[in-house]
Amino acid sequence: MGRVPKYRAWYKPKGVMIEPENLVMINFYTKVLGVYMEMDGKGYHVLRMSDFELLEYTGLKDINDQEIYEGDFLRIPDLYETPENTSTTYHTSVVDFEEFGFRVGGSQLCDDYQYISDECEVYGNIYENPELIEV
Repeated sequence: MGRVPKYRAWYKPKGVMIEPENLVMINFYTKVLGVYMEMDGKGYHVLRMSDFELLEYTGLKDINDQEIYEGDFLRIPDLYETPENTSTTYHTSVVDFEEFGFRVGGSQLCDDYQYISDECEVYGNIYENPELIEV
């Protein structure tokens, strides 16, 4: 049996991230989400799915035990070390889901999951840190 999908959601009208523990219900048939967030003096709301970007959990955690979601920025150590240069350099990539897995930085489907968990670090996402897109 496969893993149960887990999501967080970017609420576009208010520009806030709804974490999985506050994303109570997703109804793909009626296209609504049930979320807990403080708004208009109330805590629970049923809102249109079109007001959200759903971001799926990859099932992986980074080097700091932080869950990795679609749209996250990953800091990835370069594997090219020479005798002259032993300092670690990094490149950045955005996590993107595909039909059969997820891509890191638009390259091939990610298959070295242990490397991602042991070496990579989440340091933001495309919604809360759009300034990092240019980097």
